[in-house]
Order: sequence, then C-alpha cells, then structure tokens
Amino acid sequence: MLTGHCLCGAVHYEYQGIPSSLTICHCGMCRRWHGALGAYANGSRSEYRLTGEDQIGWFASSSGAERGFCRRCGSKLFWRSATGMDVAAGTLDQPSGLSTTAHIWVAHKGDYYAIDDKVPQFAESSGNGAPPISGDPRPPLKRDLPSRHGQCLCGAVQLHIRGPMRDVVWCHCGQCLHWHGHAGGYTASHWEDIEMTGGDALIWYQSSDMARRGFCGTCGSSLFWEGTHRKHISISAGCLDLPTGLVSGKHIFVEDKPDYYALGDSVPVLPGTMAGNPVAF
Repeated sequence: MLTGHCLCGAVHYEYQGIPSSLTICHCGMCRRWHGALGAYANGSRSEYRLTGEDQIGWFASSSGAERGFCRRCGSKLFWRSATGMDVAAGTLDQPSGLSTTAHIWVAHKGDYYAIDDKVPQFAESSGNGAPPISGDPRPPLKRDLPSRHGQCLCGAVQLHIRGPMRDVVWCHCGQCLHWHGHAGGYTASHWEDIEMTGGDALIWYQSSDMARRGFCGTCGSSLFWEGTHRKHISISAGCLDLPTGLVSGKHIFVEDKPDYYALGDSVPVLPGTMAGNPVAF
C-alpha cells in the first residue's frame, strides 16, 4: 500500500493498488499547474482512501478531467477522470518503490531544461502503441528577453515581468516535492519588476518560519516561493509562457530526492538536505 499527504497535512491518502506506470508529463497544462512538471502514478478512484477530503479543491482543467489540490496549503495531489485517479508522485511517502516508466507529451516540453535520464520519451501519450521519440524538440537556449509573461492555469493570476531573470534552480526538498507534486523549478525576479493582475486570487501559505508559498486559490497553480527579507521573489518556471529564454542552473537538496526519478549530468548537482538549510534558494 502506498501512502502520502499534502505539505500541511490536512489531506492524507492510502492507495491500495499497484501502479502499472509512473509518467512524467511535460504538457503545458501540467507545467502551469504544478509550476514544474507533472509526475503521476496511475490509479483507479476506487483504490483510494482519503482523510481530509473536504480540504481538496477540484479544478476542471478539461471537459474530461479535473485536478485536486489542498485548499489550505496548495499542494498538488490528484488528476482524475470518470474512473481513473492518478496521484502526484512527489506527495508519496518514501521509499515508494516506484520508478519512472515514461516521459509523455514531450513535444510540448519547456525550453529551460533537458531530459537526460534513460527513460523512454513520447511525443504525446504513450498509449495505443505510440512509438518513443529521440531528440529534444525544445533544447535549452539562453536568451536575453526584455520581458516575459506568466499565468496560473485558469488565468486568474497574470504576471508581466520585465528585465533579466535568474537561471532555473531545481529543488528536490521534501517541501517542494509535496507542494508541487514533483521537484520544484524556480527562476527569480524582483517585485518591482513584476506587474501582477488578479492578486486577489492569490493565497499565501507559510511553509516555514522563513518562507511562504503563493498559489492560485481558484485552480491551485503553484506560483511563488518567497523567503523572509529576501530582495527577490522566486517564480515557478512552469507558469511562464514559451519561449522563456532561460536555462537550468543547478539542482539543490538532492539528498532529499525521492526514489522514483533519476538525475542526469547536464546540470550541476549540489549535495545537501533541507534539514541543514531550509531556505537555500
């Protein structure tokens, strides 16, 4: 049996099934919602036992599916259809004993990272006998852009960001894993360079004594991480429109990385655990 929970602990689940796949999804909807990538272990709705179900907000992201998040802390938890319900792998208690079986919707991937593990990649769905692909449809290419636009999945929160932005930092700490549902990928800017509309839809969750996390209360999209007394604000790279002109700079807190995915060697990897420094980026 697999178990897991959201970041604040309001929602816990037990999953009695055995996932036949664990896919990492690179579609634009997953990137905007998670603020990172979507990583899901497949399941059936009947195989879950939920505690705190009344704390789950459901957002209909398409005509046939909806996404579930904790309304209190914003953690991404589930993707469900009429019969299926997949769980965000980053929220699983460790060790999970699972491993990634496929990268899907790679034709729509972000331009700020490479896929450099050895897992099969598929242009769109991996079902119906689709053949795997090779090559990167959007290889990282650093470019100076005068401005960038970003938004949550439902569009309630809009960002217009001027000037340079930091390279993307991928955080593998337990907090990011539970909040995003996978490792968090963050760029950064200064508040004075950001014009935000729809800020009344933004909910802030105090994730530690030294940092807070901002998400859309309507759709649940992960948008911000802000350290106390920091001069910059960290922005989920997944919320940005393409092209971003950004590249990945480093992986941090890799000692906290779960067992279901592997890291390649194209981006520097920094050892460390969140227990030693909970606000490193």
